[in-house]
Amino acid sequence: MLAYIIRRLIYMIPVLFVVTVVVFSFVELLPGDIVETLIGEEDVEDPEVRKALIEEFGLDQPIYVRYGKWLYRVVQGDLGKSLITRRDVSLELFDRIPATAYLGFAGMLLSMLIAIPLGTLAALKRNSPIDNAVQLFALAGISIPEFWFAIMAIMLISLHLGWLPTSGYTSPIENLRESIEFLILPAIAVGFRQAAYTTRLTRSSMLDEMNKEYVDAARSLGFSEAKVNYKYTLRNAMIPTLTISGLQLADLLGGTVVLEVIFAWPGVGRVIYEAIIQRDYPMIQSGVLVLGFFVVVVNLLVDIAYRWLNPRVELQ
Repeated sequence: MLAYIIRRLIYMIPVLFVVTVVVFSFVELLPGDIVETLIGEEDVEDPEVRKALIEEFGLDQPIYVRYGKWLYRVVQGDLGKSLITRRDVSLELFDRIPATAYLGFAGMLLSMLIAIPLGTLAALKRNSPIDNAVQLFALAGISIPEFWFAIMAIMLISLHLGWLPTSGYTSPIENLRESIEFLILPAIAVGFRQAAYTTRLTRSSMLDEMNKEYVDAARSLGFSEAKVNYKYTLRNAMIPTLTISGLQLADLLGGTVVLEVIFAWPGVGRVIYEAIIQRDYPMIQSGVLVLGFFVVVVNLLVDIAYRWLNPRVELQ
């Protein structure tokens, strides 16, 4: 296990290197003039001001030179400074990571609490009205766009019923009750679609495991149906479910941009969105790099969890 973890950590280096190349290259292709964004349209024709800014941010250098200097700073832990706020990018991002992680884990937990019982129940009640209802729920969850669901949830729960605030954020450390009130709607919006995917996968995995020989052997030994279904079948069925859930968590940590904007949630996705609008290159590049790092780490944790769930799985 330790050797496998070390190998995977080494493999992370070329993966993250490729991420830096792709991100830096695509960010350079973004339309717009960063100098115009910085000094405003009325001063953009001032040659002295324009020249000073171009030299300050190295925009007069070839792309490979700028990439090399940026990568050298990143390796040293320096993510640069925001072109807009002039604040260290690392500080900007790490201030936002707790909010994104808070929302991502809450959405993931909610989806698992919904999906695993529903998927298991649908498999045990195959072709019954319960199974049909669960599959209808899953189909609806996959079909409904997240942003539309979020807007409808705000209109119904917040504006019409007045049960929860429409948007905002409070740290759970400052005020837990208020923080949970702000969290519920975004977590539901984040977790609803993920729950639909996980429900379908759990049902499919359970049905596949229920048809295997070891299940019949367990029943022939006199084990109760509950023990067979929940101790043996469900545990093995959770392996593919865990795979998708881990990937979904990585996606949630960086893919909630639209929802963070809708709910005014101060996370990493929102700060990257604002950076794209403002052409803040260092913020975009470093933000996506940090999210890429999270994806790689989460995948490693998922592989390790495989072995915990099923010791027969060999990590190579």
